[in-house]
Amino acid sequence: MNSKEGKKMYKNQSNILKEKKIGQKYQLIGKVTGINQGEDFYNTTISLPEGKCVNIKLEPQYAPPLKDKIYLFTVVCAEKKEDTVFICQEYTLIENVLDYQQTYELYSHFFHCSPVSFALVDEIIQTYLDKIQNKILKEITTNLYLKNKTSFLIWPAALKTHHNYYGGLGYHTTNMLKSAESFVQIHSFLNVDLLYAGIILHDMAKIEEFDFSQKKYLKEGSLLGHLVLGSNNIHEEALKLGYQDKEEVTLLKHLLISHHGLLEYGASKRPQTSEALLLWYLDDIDAKLTALGELLEKTTSGEFSEPLSAVGKRNFYKPLFNDKDNDKE
Repeated sequence: MNSKEGKKMYKNQSNILKEKKIGQKYQLIGKVTGINQGEDFYNTTISLPEGKCVNIKLEPQYAPPLKDKIYLFTVVCAEKKEDTVFICQEYTLIENVLDYQQTYELYSHFFHCSPVSFALVDEIIQTYLDKIQNKILKEITTNLYLKNKTSFLIWPAALKTHHNYYGGLGYHTTNMLKSAESFVQIHSFLNVDLLYAGIILHDMAKIEEFDFSQKKYLKEGSLLGHLVLGSNNIHEEALKLGYQDKEEVTLLKHLLISHHGLLEYGASKRPQTSEALLLWYLDDIDAKLTALGELLEKTTSGEFSEPLSAVGKRNFYKPLFNDKDNDKE
């Protein structure tokens, strides 16, 4: 579906509610806000981007959609007990049919999202994938990214601690890549390919670790965690490509299992390469500074912030002056 078709579809849905022709097929996009079992149907309530709510009847042979997910519903208008209703014929998540920019716009309408769109994050990630020259690292990282791209771009980076909003995972990753680019220019001994690959993959398995819409960790996420899950994914991809015995694979897995830095923070091993050490620091710095920046946005100049849990519940002062004041002089 092209951009114009997508925007036309979800911005003119009020006309459908006015028209309601019996036997006519329509498409509706909205967030599921409620589901209950009726006599013959699942009564599914969706909220449209225009702010209106619509009831859709879903026949019991269909698995009901998930609450707080955004779907494209194909419905047919029918008459039931002297009332005009929408009967669902099929439905799918919007990210399966809309482009990343359209998907971002809809997610931003209904939820708190990253300040950078899914489409732009994808563009940035692709740029850094192109910078990786090592064949083994490039193939493994590219394959895993393309396999998981849609979920990766939409997923938050965490349930609570940092970047805990839709698109947070990709936003966090691109911040780290940009920071890493400065470090490799200063410290030329760093292996750029290994570092970029490690950054792109370090949190990717969070899409297997938790379900943000349900606000809960999944079984494998609780028992293994994204460090182990991510390392396993690298191993499986390396096996497919015949690279399982290559040093690049071992070092890439080391970056993932060590990127929390300390064993008490969930790392399986302490960082033992320069790239693993920098990955840990970049991850930690971006998580804490982003959380602090978001907290200071809510803080009045000349006052202290609310406690920031990521740094021991300390309060931070927001200066009365800023760089923008200097620009005015």
